[in-house]
Amino acid sequence: MKIGYIKPNFLNEKRVGLLPQHLPFCSPEDERRFEASYGENLEIPNEAYGESSGYSRESLFAWADVIYCIKVPQLQDYPYFRENQTLVGWIHPFGASGRHFRKYCAEPKNLQLFDVTNRISIRVTQGKTETLNIPGDITYRNSILAGYASMMQAILLRGGITQNDRVAVFGSGNVAYGVLKYLAHKGIEPVLRRRSNIALMQQEFKYYDIFINTVEIAQGDAPIVTFKMLDSMKSKGWIIDAAADTGRAIQGTRATKIEDPIYQDEHGHTFYVVDNSPSLLYRESSEAVSEGYAQHFWSKPMSYWHSDFCIAPLSINYV
Repeated sequence: MKIGYIKPNFLNEKRVGLLPQHLPFCSPEDERRFEASYGENLEIPNEAYGESSGYSRESLFAWADVIYCIKVPQLQDYPYFRENQTLVGWIHPFGASGRHFRKYCAEPKNLQLFDVTNRISIRVTQGKTETLNIPGDITYRNSILAGYASMMQAILLRGGITQNDRVAVFGSGNVAYGVLKYLAHKGIEPVLRRRSNIALMQQEFKYYDIFINTVEIAQGDAPIVTFKMLDSMKSKGWIIDAAADTGRAIQGTRATKIEDPIYQDEHGHTFYVVDNSPSLLYRESSEAVSEGYAQHFWSKPMSYWHSDFCIAPLSINYV
């Protein structure tokens, strides 16, 4: 099949989804072409991708069976997609930005979506959602960077963090590890909470100066932080959603962007919900994403991913 690699036009997204050094992992059964200046954010010349580089964005949409973009394409790309094309990337089709793409582009044009993530990777076809046979943690270093980068930017905007601040971290995965790395660097020992002691966290919430979420919840699950809990929080409290689980893990939140990363509610609480914070550390993140995708997705031909052989024995439905 023919695969077109395009640069993300997601605001302030600087990561490069496939690096030249990882091309040897990719299946030779597929033909690959790259948009002109695909690696420019990392000073990678077109020549590094060989003769398959230097194509215009429009020509790749017209040529390719499969489009790969590290983040969900934005509105200006919707007209370029052809009927029955395939899109691979961090689409998050049931998240805030992904829902818009799914409703106004993917469903009208019958696109097949491969949301290949660090947690659970899925294939969405005509409303049917299937779990892919891809191990978790394929880009775990990017998840660690998400935690670290979110803290780095949020705490800088807050004006720092002190030993007197009551800080709580919810979760225990890779994102949480990144958060804890940052806090350890600052000499901060946070309160650690998870699902097993969520009742205790709910009781303590009104005492926190900074609450950091590091987990995503499933569609329809009860939020970790409710409106009632937010009402009880200190008026100058900060909510940092390092998992960027917009509107779900923390009830009512909205996504923010790197260039405008925080907002306040009527109670004076400050929210940080940047949904691509690893792009702040885009050199490190590009390495993690490119290697993970190359070894666990591009190493198999697209014919495999379009077959039933790629489906995990127990699929989940997000709808």
